[in-house]
Amino acid sequence: MSHTIDLLDKYKKACAITSDNACAASLGVSRQAVSKWRHGENHPDADSVEAMCVATGEPVARWLHLIEAERARTPAARKVWLRLAQAAAIVTLAVGLSPRPAAAHFAGISSSDNSGHVYIM
Repeated sequence: MSHTIDLLDKYKKACAITSDNACAASLGVSRQAVSKWRHGENHPDADSVEAMCVATGEPVARWLHLIEAERARTPAARKVWLRLAQAAAIVTLAVGLSPRPAAAHFAGISSSDNSGHVYIM
């Protein structure tokens, strides 16, 4: 299955949409556009990808690169988009695994210490 179809199905599930016609209406595109996405004849534009990602809580950076790779006309272009998708996944993972600065740096401050000063470490 293509990444376009995966995201489209996630969007429909997140929005409790049962038909592609209703899906097209909610995204502001024609039903033919969604049909072409399903059949691999075309792919959603960046605005539609973003709208689906916002509704599903998925990261735009992950999906946009994957869908652009599907849209690519040459194997070389597809390879470039897939490398960008890989890099975006690595950055997303690194940011997600990094410790929370607020929790790490301010854990020892009590609520009674209300001097009005902010200390940055």
